[in-house]
Amino acid sequence: MRLIMCYPVTDEGFVEAVVKLPLLEYLEVSHCSLSGESLEAAGKSCPNLKTLKLNNEPDPEFDDDECNNEDALAIAKSMPELRHLQLFGNFLTNTGLNAILEGCPHLEHLIYASVSTLTLTGIWLSNVSRGSKM
Repeated sequence: MRLIMCYPVTDEGFVEAVVKLPLLEYLEVSHCSLSGESLEAAGKSCPNLKTLKLNNEPDPEFDDDECNNEDALAIAKSMPELRHLQLFGNFLTNTGLNAILEGCPHLEHLIYASVSTLTLTGIWLSNVSRGSKM
């Protein structure tokens, strides 16, 4: 399922649709304004989800660590079978990235692009120690 530039789609409408798609394996949400709760509902409703592409326009004025990690924490909590994750325009911190790496043990590809303050040294070392291909 691909949702691109669907600003009129509400969290409620998205959740109502995604709960009817339990076999969904691919989800792309680009330039839509959905909450972390909606992403978590998608993960719980679609346990076979293997690929998630979450692309947004970053707002460099926005700097709130809790909100910056909302999507990452929802992904980590509800999408353990992910193999491919693409995050563009997301200001996650090391906390959010670590949560994804812990909560998505089958992750093979992580594509992340944004202006961010991630420090990958500790993340890379802990990921290498568990034998990841990343």
